[in-house]
Amino acid sequence: MAARIGIVGASWRGEYFLRAAATLPEHFEVARLLTRTDASAERAAAKWGVATTTSLDDFRAGDYDFIVVATPPDVAPDVTVALARDGHAVLTETPPAPTREALFAFWEDVRDLRVQVAEQYRFQAHHAARLAVAQSGRLGDVSLARMSVAHGYHGVSLIRAFLGAGFEPVSVSGWAAASPVVSARGRDDWNDSPVEYTSNRTFARLDFAGRTGLYEFDFEQYFSPIRPRRIEIHGARGQIADDDVSYVVGPRHATTGTLQRTATGADGDLEGWFVDAISWGDDIVWQNRFRGARLNDDEVAVAELMHRMAVYAAGGEPAYPAADGCHDQLLSLAINDAVGSGATLRVEDVPWMAERSILAAERPA
Repeated sequence: MAARIGIVGASWRGEYFLRAAATLPEHFEVARLLTRTDASAERAAAKWGVATTTSLDDFRAGDYDFIVVATPPDVAPDVTVALARDGHAVLTETPPAPTREALFAFWEDVRDLRVQVAEQYRFQAHHAARLAVAQSGRLGDVSLARMSVAHGYHGVSLIRAFLGAGFEPVSVSGWAAASPVVSARGRDDWNDSPVEYTSNRTFARLDFAGRTGLYEFDFEQYFSPIRPRRIEIHGARGQIADDDVSYVVGPRHATTGTLQRTATGADGDLEGWFVDAISWGDDIVWQNRFRGARLNDDEVAVAELMHRMAVYAAGGEPAYPAADGCHDQLLSLAINDAVGSGATLRVEDVPWMAERSILAAERPA
């Protein structure tokens, strides 16, 4: 049976959830969409064929398996808390709150409510495959993760996932380098007239107990065809560099190779166009739960998050706990502060320290 979902917000990010539901009607049904204005409600109803409203009272009275809040971060905390206090399970977009003070207040409000955070990056196909290899024991204990993949809390989440870092104390230092870049492609399409501007590239170091995360990113990487993402994961017995994996098997024996992506629809394959799986040798280390759906990797990750949220709302394992989402944002804010001040900052004694971090729990014993 498809999960009944309420969605707050029909912006660019909210449309990810609408698109996943429209593509996967056997998994998800949008019962109602809440927007801010009549005009946006009319546009969304025409585009997505869903029931819409501009009344929060009308919306909150609906029957949902869970609700997605995809509004700006200055609005999302109040909406999330109100809906969660009504008894709804709520998946709130990243970041859960915009400032340190708002983050701590948000945590106090939701700590005993059914709230999860929509952090989808570790469910993207290649990240999920790399995590599976790192957590398989092939690399040994992972002590260093270098991440040039996504901004702020997204990059922090991936660093913590690969290191298996929970809410333990961490020292944060950072700096920024200004450099000219040409923007050839934007969020929605290629730019007809590429624009040169100065980008501030952020570098940061996060020192956990015996483990180090190196963060590097500027926003041009998200859409640029010439500024690829870079990942390095270093373990005692081996490492991952982007999709290349190498490790020591035993005496006089090391192996190296590349994670293999399988997609359909090429040459004589008539199945359609979709990513199917990623393998390492004979092992399938990631497989598309939504095989057959024509979705890009980030859309598949959002759909996976929605599936896990439905499981959580029904009493199952968490998708991405509020404590983890809050911690990602707190460390992201610390990176910004460290870059601005030039000082090394210490993040410790966080309000959610006693909670169970899903990322620490996923670390192999």
